[in-house]
Amino acid sequence: MEQYTVTGMSCAACSARVEKAVKAVPGVTSCSVSLLTNSMGVEGTASASAIVKAVQEAGYGASPKAAAAADTTSAEFTLSPRWNSSITLCTTKIALNSKPLTSWRGPMR
Repeated sequence: MEQYTVTGMSCAACSARVEKAVKAVPGVTSCSVSLLTNSMGVEGTASASAIVKAVQEAGYGASPKAAAAADTTSAEFTLSPRWNSSITLCTTKIALNSKPLTSWRGPMR
């Protein structure tokens, strides 16, 4: 999977537009755009220049990430956009439903 840095996105609609534009490029088999990390992963036989051009025509900026960064030995933890949304939603739900711990009296003895 080729990795790209995407600039100019500010909302979920922006990332959806970028993803739709890249999926329309001949040779692209899959595309995943992350608004959180301003990055995009693309699989297929399409050239990097065609992918960057499609993103630019959609009104955003894109550039391939350095090849050296993709060949690091450390594992990188990434989530798909669907998981990012789910985690954000769950965290928000917990935060909104949490009550202050004013009645907590410490550990049980």
